Amino acid sequence: MCGITVWKRLVDSAPLRVLFLTPYFRPYLGGIERAIEQLSFQMQQSNAVEAVGVLTTKYSFPRRPQPTWEDQETTPEGIAIYRLSGFPRRSLPLHSVPLVWFSPLKLKKYLDEFKPGVIHFVGDGWFWGHLWAWFFFRGRAKFVFTPSYHTLPPSKWWLKPINAFLCHISDRVVALTSSEAEGVHRAYLAPKDKLGVIGWGASIYEKSDSIKADSSQQREHGMPLTVLCVGRVGSHKGQRWLLDIYMRARTQFNRPVRLVLVGRGEGGTTKIESFISRNGLHDEIIVTGEVSDSKLAKWYAEADLFALFSRFEAFGLVFLEAMAHGTPVLTHDVGAICEVLLQGAVVVPKFDADAAVNELVRLVNDDTVRRELGAQAQRYALSEFTWPAVAEKYLELYQHSGTAA
Repeated sequence: MCGITVWKRLVDSAPLRVLFLTPYFRPYLGGIERAIEQLSFQMQQSNAVEAVGVLTTKYSFPRRPQPTWEDQETTPEGIAIYRLSGFPRRSLPLHSVPLVWFSPLKLKKYLDEFKPGVIHFVGDGWFWGHLWAWFFFRGRAKFVFTPSYHTLPPSKWWLKPINAFLCHISDRVVALTSSEAEGVHRAYLAPKDKLGVIGWGASIYEKSDSIKADSSQQREHGMPLTVLCVGRVGSHKGQRWLLDIYMRARTQFNRPVRLVLVGRGEGGTTKIESFISRNGLHDEIIVTGEVSDSKLAKWYAEADLFALFSRFEAFGLVFLEAMAHGTPVLTHDVGAICEVLLQGAVVVPKFDADAAVNELVRLVNDDTVRRELGAQAQRYALSEFTWPAVAEKYLELYQHSGTAA
């Protein structure tokens, strides 16, 4: 016991070595993966941190093997990335990686090489990675768990016991919102004295203001107003429902409008492209596919309005990214949206088509309302949700949380 106490004091005073464990990471970048990347960049700049790494898999979502990805690499920012190959080496039907086997010896090799003082589980469903990391480094590292909480469908029953186990073994469990914390407590039996709330941050492209100004000038000369939607193109993010709303609203617009759908295709692109072809909307609705980080930032800056109607959202990082670029948001009441989007957004009842159509028409046609909402959105996002502030909260958590017995 005395040895453990001494070790805790040493870890609390020594520079931290933080290792994130997550089933998916760069080159694949979804919302969670971008959040980990931004958090890593910020932590790497802190004097309290000696090193930051990410331990992940050679899979992209949803469980697509990527055997050509490197086993190890270091980003230009100094973030060490370790990747594990899984068995079987083929795509499987479930949408995460709990049943894929990963070599415990390879995982231990990476852990011994990095020597983490903090192991931070982010996201859920990677049972073997989390289990072996805890098995090999329990008593040697602090464990923090940030689940991606959703109300689970019956087909994903297996996530509940896995996440309950992770809540049990972790020293701290961090939810993104207060409502999510209540859900994690109920669903995974996470003790309330372990639970905390730290949201994600928002990034802004350095040339955002000039791009926004150029876009406004172009619209004065007849260029269409841009409604942007960012998210994986599939059933979950609701692009097909947005198209129906757009089709009902477009006859009431008082100006040219283009709808831009940004995101990798995950089962829904073909249907959307067929819809566009049937209705002759190739010049009005743009499907970009996956884009680079810099191009995504430019789309945020060019957009006049951001619209997304997901089936569920744990936090909604893309909303804050749009708002940080001065782009107002139109969405509906799902997940923690009403807790997170307190300013700069119009939130209609969940899947209320009439309300969504009315608000889309109002925000497209009324320049004054839309611009005031955009300015409010930017002030709110950049004052309440910044990555340096998020990183500082996590570092304080790492430094002052004890280790599980």
